[in-house]
Amino acid sequence: MKKIVTLCAVVGASALLAACSSHQTDNNIVGSYVLVSLNDQPLPNSIPPVLNITQDSSTTTIQLNGKMCNLFNGQAIYQNGVLQAADGVAMTRVFCNEPTLNQLDTVIGDMLSKGANVEKVDGKLVLKSGNNTLVYQQQNLPMTQKDNTK
Repeated sequence: MKKIVTLCAVVGASALLAACSSHQTDNNIVGSYVLVSLNDQPLPNSIPPVLNITQDSSTTTIQLNGKMCNLFNGQAIYQNGVLQAADGVAMTRVFCNEPTLNQLDTVIGDMLSKGANVEKVDGKLVLKSGNNTLVYQQQNLPMTQKDNTK
């Protein structure tokens, strides 16, 4: 009986410590996000790249759509903390006069094709692949359609 009481105390203390933690990790990545930084560099407010992740409850695949410079979409699989496009990512091909947006098109395409490690903490979705890290802030708004092309 003493072992059960001790075990309950340890489990209870662990749960309490987890609840008091300053960071809340979330494995549900479904949502709308606005990109806030690339490789720890903040993005100008004038360019709000977005990412929307949805999932139909009847399937295990995830639907991705978003915009950097160009619009992109595709289906992906999310498992073991890795998000990877199932059959590549479809993307429009328009040149933007904002160099950062052109770079972001390449970065997101490569990340999703090769697979990106994903972590969602405190409402931020962090995608890492190779030398690149994208940090998105979760939003309650649908994807914006602001045109960044010229």
